[in-house]
Amino acid sequence: MDGTLTDTFSGLGVDVHFVPTSCPVKEPAGVCGLDNSGNSCYLNAVLQCLCSTVPLVEYLLNQDTQVFDPSCRSKCRLGGVFVQLLKKMWMGGYSSCAPVEARSVLGSILPQFNNYSQQDAQELLLFLLNVLHDDLKKVTRRQMRSSTLQQRRKQGDKRSIAAAAWETTAVSQLFEGQMSFMTLCMHCDHQAHSSQTFTVLSLPIPTDTSKCTIEDCLSLFFQQTILTGGEQMLCSVCGLRRETTVFTCLDNPPEILTLHLKRWVEIPEQNSSYSLYAVVNHTGNLNMGHYTALCQITETQAQPLI
Repeated sequence: MDGTLTDTFSGLGVDVHFVPTSCPVKEPAGVCGLDNSGNSCYLNAVLQCLCSTVPLVEYLLNQDTQVFDPSCRSKCRLGGVFVQLLKKMWMGGYSSCAPVEARSVLGSILPQFNNYSQQDAQELLLFLLNVLHDDLKKVTRRQMRSSTLQQRRKQGDKRSIAAAAWETTAVSQLFEGQMSFMTLCMHCDHQAHSSQTFTVLSLPIPTDTSKCTIEDCLSLFFQQTILTGGEQMLCSVCGLRRETTVFTCLDNPPEILTLHLKRWVEIPEQNSSYSLYAVVNHTGNLNMGHYTALCQITETQAQPLI
């Protein structure tokens, strides 16, 4: 039914106004709640944080980009519905909406989320970023196949550059960083080096204090570690498992740093290379609980798709 319905409780003199959820309510851009359906709080909390990630929003909603146009949405289902959700949250003027289609598509792609059970928000975030990254790669491949630049490739190095471009998306540019590891055999001093890209850093919590900061957790994560006992590594020179020292370094920090904390830590108010803009909170225990999100809303510079 359209319009505002008014009903007066007989004898109480109280007017009760029912506002249909289909009627848009003017809200600032990006300020839009997500309705829970069953135990979907873990999904809504993660979606709120992603929808508050301004560089990602600007890229996906920019009319010059038009990432997921109708011609590719059948092959990029999650990317397509995520853009539709962004448009509703940033352009729809609704106080809240229900991400029903996003949840349905997510469940069809990732069956482990196709139920009403509570799930781990950090695990979901990784899955969402991976699927969105894959969808964006499909768009990039399609665009490059139709590009005249690809047809002019003749040299191997150009093919390598083009192949690398296929693997790079807005998700990897924003969320991926790189760490390097050096292992030192404590018997023969042999060194081995390796590197690894990451999207989320799962930080250990110091056990010798009841209160710590993120800096304390980062220091503990990057401190040198000695592997002994059952954790000894196989030395390629000795041919045996030896006690090993592991050094971890951050070579290339991501533009957006995502941290996974196992419990509350203090966030100090001081100058940093990063500014906190979104947090997913969990209250409860391993078997049950509730997720909420706290997000800072910032105006975007994107010219949104109509």
